[in-house]
Amino acid sequence: MSTTIPTSRRTASPSRAIGAFLDHADDGRATALLLALFVVAWTAFQVISYASLDLHPDLVEVFAWSRHPSPGYYKHPPLGALMAAGWFSIFPIADWAFHLLAMVNAALALFIVDRIARRSVSGDKRVLVLLFLLLTPFYQFHGQRFGSNQTLLATWPLVVLCFLRAFETRTVMWSIAAGAACALAMLGKYYSIYLIVSLPLAVLLHPARWDYLKSRSPWISVAAGLAVLSPHLWWLVATGFQPFDYAYAVHGGATLGAILSKAVSYLAGGIGYVAVPLIVWLLVVRPSLATIRKTFRPDEPDRRLLVNLLALPLLIPAITAPFVGVELTPLWTMQAWFLLPIVLLAPPEAIVARKDAVRVTAVVAVLTLVVLLASPVIALVRHLQGNKEGRAYYTPLTEAVDREWRAVTARKLSVVMGDADLGAAIGFYHPDHPDSVPGFTLDPTPWIEPTRLVIDGFVAVCRIDDGFCRAGLTAIAGAEPRAPVVVREVSVTRTFLGFTTPPAAYRVLIVPPRAGTTEERGTP
Repeated sequence: MSTTIPTSRRTASPSRAIGAFLDHADDGRATALLLALFVVAWTAFQVISYASLDLHPDLVEVFAWSRHPSPGYYKHPPLGALMAAGWFSIFPIADWAFHLLAMVNAALALFIVDRIARRSVSGDKRVLVLLFLLLTPFYQFHGQRFGSNQTLLATWPLVVLCFLRAFETRTVMWSIAAGAACALAMLGKYYSIYLIVSLPLAVLLHPARWDYLKSRSPWISVAAGLAVLSPHLWWLVATGFQPFDYAYAVHGGATLGAILSKAVSYLAGGIGYVAVPLIVWLLVVRPSLATIRKTFRPDEPDRRLLVNLLALPLLIPAITAPFVGVELTPLWTMQAWFLLPIVLLAPPEAIVARKDAVRVTAVVAVLTLVVLLASPVIALVRHLQGNKEGRAYYTPLTEAVDREWRAVTARKLSVVMGDADLGAAIGFYHPDHPDSVPGFTLDPTPWIEPTRLVIDGFVAVCRIDDGFCRAGLTAIAGAEPRAPVVVREVSVTRTFLGFTTPPAAYRVLIVPPRAGTTEERGTP
């Protein structure tokens, strides 16, 4: 005998489960469960959907830096590399471990946002703050490409949390924490200066500004921040502000018209990134014009402070871009939107019915499940379409380089130079994990002494269609006094689910080590 469950009961069961989940919003268990599921689901998505490709150049570059902890690197300040160094001291050097790092970093960011949110919202709204953020692409998709930008996902909320506590309490510990958090954000990326400049401006717009400014709190914060930053500041002076040259070379030098155009697209694109949570807010809150006014122009000073801390870091870059001479991109708003859901849901007039909270939770869960189920198809599409970095070829190229190297010597591969992306990728995927040199000069890699190239030998790799790189490789080969120097052209493919990519060609230079001076592979 079979029993048929009424439709009403079948549909009610998921709603009851979600309702029970939301019941634990205020005790924090809902947040803990949500973040745990987030890490599991989205790490699985990254691993599966990128199964046909190797890691993005930004990730393998961070890994290359992480092997030599430093106060700074030629492109960026050191926080991302230091985080990776700590991570890979525990986890194996593997794609899945890097994906896990990226999602743990995103989950940490969401956790800190929750610490801020519970100060202004409670009940279902506290969970909705995180769900609204999960309706943006920042934490799952852009968060996957762990690098300097992604460190800001966690450090910016940490700055705001510590600053708010310091502003309220004026205590020594929170003041130190606020300054140290600002320094950490700067050590992630110099773009954090926009957030740090926003803090005193937000203070000046608050009625209690003089109470705070006359206290010792802001000065303790400044001292703590400078103390944490001091090794990096020393490094900047010693290297002639090397990362600034890189930043201007990549993002500067545009015409005023181009800069203004980019500033407009930066603001428009940034709003586009958060369009979905804004629409969901309109649907579930159904705010009146009076509620919208109280949301973005609240009467309460503390809520107004949050609005200012949201708006200022978004607007200041666009306002100052013509003076700084840098072209902006909408993705640089990524780390600045974390306060938006709190601002939207903080007003008492922003009432969300339990049924609507259940629906939003269900939508996020279903979307996550659908994307996760689609991940094998996404992997195949990525394989068939290819990508501009040629990431499908990193592993087969590494295997080809290893064969060429072993044909010449049994020694460990110590250094790879030439194409920056290829060198960093080989450094990650090769079993010897050699150091990589971007280009053919050791200036960006002070941890590699010129004598090491003589003693250990090295490999240089270029794409066959990169004339500039090939010219450098040829010059290095012609100047190398040792013999035999080996130059090879290799062609590699990658097969995924029975589909093989078109071949990609590379030029490889093998400069063997000086006999009897380096370790053999496997020698401790």
